[in-house]
Amino acid sequence: MRKLLGCFLILTLSACASLKPVRNPDDVNDRVKFSMDARFSVNYVEDTKNKNLTGKMQWEESNRATDVVLASPIGSAMASLHLTSNEAVLKTSSGEMYVEKTAEELLYRMLGYELPLSDLRKMIGSKDVPLPDGAKFNEWSAQVDQRFENPNLAKKLTITRQKPTPLTMILFIDERSDFQSHD
Repeated sequence: MRKLLGCFLILTLSACASLKPVRNPDDVNDRVKFSMDARFSVNYVEDTKNKNLTGKMQWEESNRATDVVLASPIGSAMASLHLTSNEAVLKTSSGEMYVEKTAEELLYRMLGYELPLSDLRKMIGSKDVPLPDGAKFNEWSAQVDQRFENPNLAKKLTITRQKPTPLTMILFIDERSDFQSHD
C-alpha cells in the first residue's frame, strides 16, 4: 500500500511540475504581476442532465501571458492553459497540446462548454477600481457573494449564463497577490 501511495504522489507531483509555466526572472515581461489560488464549481446541463465539475485553479498573469493551471479538488494537475492576446494553448497532464484563438473556443472544444476566462480578471476586481455587483460581461452575469477587506476585491463570485445552455460557475478565491491579510 505504501509503495502504491508513493507512486501516486510521484506521478501527481511530476504532473504538477510539468504543467507549471516556466518563467525567466530576468525578463520583465515574464515576471508575475498578479496571481491567485481559487477553488471552483461548474454546474451545467449536458444531454438534458445536470452535471457538476469541481476543482482548483492557479492563475498567474504577466505582461506576456496569463497561465492557468486547473487541478482536481485534491490538487492533481489536470491541464494548464497559456493565454495570450491572440492564442490559447491547453496542455493536458499527459502532454497533449491543443490550440485555439481564445480560451473560450479552446474550453468549448475540450469540455463542450465555455467558461468566461477572458473576462474573469475583470470580474474579480482590482485594488483601485470599484467592483460592481451584478455586472454583465458579454452573455455572463457576475454576482459578488463575498469580498475581501478591500471591497473592490471579490472573494466569492457566482458567474452565470442562460444561453445557449444554462451554466453556473462558483469561484472562491483563497489567495490573491493584490491582497495581504491583516490577521
